[in-house]
Amino acid sequence: MKKLKLILVLLISISVGIIHAKDAQNINDQAEKIIYLYAEIIDSKNFSELKSIMQTNFKMTGMYEINSLEEFMFAMQELDKSFTQTMHFIGNINGEWIDDTYSGKTYCIASHIFNDGEQTKKLDMGIIYTDVIKLDNNKAKFVSRDFKLIWSNTTDVL
Repeated sequence: MKKLKLILVLLISISVGIIHAKDAQNINDQAEKIIYLYAEIIDSKNFSELKSIMQTNFKMTGMYEINSLEEFMFAMQELDKSFTQTMHFIGNINGEWIDDTYSGKTYCIASHIFNDGEQTKKLDMGIIYTDVIKLDNNKAKFVSRDFKLIWSNTTDVL
């Protein structure tokens, strides 16, 4: 009888551990999903979709300060006038959830294509974002991103 109880306790403990691990993976997947979705939305220029991944009081700091989702969407529309195309490559995502808040860093190389007179050029930027994401009705949304430019390089495009 003792062995049976021990086996049942062990099985229940393993099951709870698996469920907790799945929950932890699901919540991490939510952070990664919106980090990748951010790049996709910016690169596809579907700025109205930012509402689905950002809180209305979203803040972007770093080289500039933006204090709302509305301001951020306006800034993206203005940048769109300068660049014919962008491509954001997400290289590393490293962070953790504490309760309903994710804090972490996203490493990105962002390429921006633009015309300088007759010449097409590419501005590459090495960026580290410091992200804060919160669950909002079980949906992950950006609260803030701090933009840190590590390097940049402009080259002619053939």
